[in-house]
Amino acid sequence: MTVICFLSSGANAADSSNALNAIVTSNATMVAQYVLSQTTGHTRKKARIAIIIDDIGNKRADADAFALSEKVTFSILPHTPFSTQFSEFSFHQGREVMLHMPMESLHGEALGEGAILASMYPDEVEMAMLRALESVPHAIGVNNHMGSKLTQITLQMNAVMEVLNNNRLYFIDSRTTKFSKAHQIARQHGVYSATRHVFLDHFANEAFLEKQFSQMLRKARRNGSVIGIAHPYPVTIEFLKKKLDDLPDDIELISVSEYLNIQNESFMSAPRLAKENRLKQENDSQTSAIAPE
Repeated sequence: MTVICFLSSGANAADSSNALNAIVTSNATMVAQYVLSQTTGHTRKKARIAIIIDDIGNKRADADAFALSEKVTFSILPHTPFSTQFSEFSFHQGREVMLHMPMESLHGEALGEGAILASMYPDEVEMAMLRALESVPHAIGVNNHMGSKLTQITLQMNAVMEVLNNNRLYFIDSRTTKFSKAHQIARQHGVYSATRHVFLDHFANEAFLEKQFSQMLRKARRNGSVIGIAHPYPVTIEFLKKKLDDLPDDIELISVSEYLNIQNESFMSAPRLAKENRLKQENDSQTSAIAPE
């Protein structure tokens, strides 16, 4: 908007000063009205946050997380007492489900049943993936549980991404190591992929959660959209209940699929049933897909 004004050359100094002040005041009012019309006449684009709750399924108490907004995505561990039950309930709730796939770490942590190890052949990796997906029905994406070792190894990650591509599933790199190749390998296989930006509860206390949540909002405002990961700790669930019920006006909570839609205009979530491919590949496979304990 441009405002042009003229003062008569015959005006005295006092008149000119008064006239100039009036014009400046008028112009300031016009500018303020113009700015207001631009912000109220058009919806301002909000910053988006996608939140994943990892490690769902080991304990009945994990069900407390269902009190969170349905926009919060659950990543469910396979082969646990509540894997299938919680996946089914999430689906009927309208909540997005992911498979939280255990992968070998550099530190030797216990991984649970069906984990992918660096010693496994590609066909064993593929079978482990399909069996894990069968235990978490309705999963439309995958992220790694641990995996600081496996996500650095091309051979096994190629096998993981082959399964995801065949089943039209997305991948979120939890980034448990800065040396992870997972996101890059996913892209090479045509798998829609993204990486975690913030861990919210590496330390499960409210002060740390507050600090990380604020960091997530700052990153969202700066970059447009971000992914945060948390866990079904009681302190985390209570913290997120309060925060997500009272988000700032410029922040929007979205699912992981919605995040990927923002980043990739061609993204469409249309997963195949992993069970159909599992049966076929199980018949074709000549080696065991069961990971060693």
